[in-house]
Amino acid sequence: MTERFFIVGAPKCGTTSMAYWLSEHPEIAMSRIKEPHYFNTDMGNRRITDRTEYESLFPVTPRTRVLAEASTWYLYSDAAVPNILAAYPDARFLAMTRDPVQMAISLFYHNRYKLHEPLEDISEAWAAQERRAAGIGLPVDCEEPAYLQYRAACSLRDLVDRLSARVKPEKLLILDMESLRQGPGEAYRAVLDFIGVADDGRTDFSARNEASQQRSRLLGQAFRHGAALKRKLGLRFSTGITSLNRERLTRKEVPEALIADMTRDLVGQRVVCNNETVRYSTSGGLR
Repeated sequence: MTERFFIVGAPKCGTTSMAYWLSEHPEIAMSRIKEPHYFNTDMGNRRITDRTEYESLFPVTPRTRVLAEASTWYLYSDAAVPNILAAYPDARFLAMTRDPVQMAISLFYHNRYKLHEPLEDISEAWAAQERRAAGIGLPVDCEEPAYLQYRAACSLRDLVDRLSARVKPEKLLILDMESLRQGPGEAYRAVLDFIGVADDGRTDFSARNEASQQRSRLLGQAFRHGAALKRKLGLRFSTGITSLNRERLTRKEVPEALIADMTRDLVGQRVVCNNETVRYSTSGGLR
């Protein structure tokens, strides 16, 4: 019998790298779509809504022991984890965290790249959260308004506490992004041990999904509409043409006043683990 394993978030916390490394393990069938968001029925970013189609995403082989997927907004969603547990009561969960202020900054630039965020000034985006939460000034291109709620999305302590209340301690692993950077191999093997598969001897821990930006926002919008049309037609192939409009992100300095505001709003939201050597733990080891 195969195990079910979910990387539930958070966004911009190293989930793409971890999901990619796990996808190459011979005993793990990682979803062909990294973020199907099938179970967050309370949000508007579900890429897969049909159960049969969802189950078909996993490239099962005779060696498969674990079916895994990584939908980073499951942690934020109020419905996702209860839905997962209703379907798979013994599922295991990995939540990945980082400094919430740095996460908020990274999420802003990610939203800019994904065309969810039209505001160029991060200070303006931070100030717009209450208006947007009330439905005022929401951009047309943002498929899910929660993407722009930086404070709520980066309140990691609250989100992890809610997750810990729903999932048995032995079924939940918390991994800090800093530990991933400092010792990716050790963190990777900790995940393998947690889900019960043997070390495959992986030595390449190159980062994936590094911060990017659109060369042309207008061209990016055209590509996005084309991708939406492909999904409606049921087409799953990729031409790779969108990469021509992508370049490495050159970040601007974040104003000190905004850093102070973010720090004040997100105080106490950092998830810290007891094991300071590798800084990962099961939920029972968190303080």
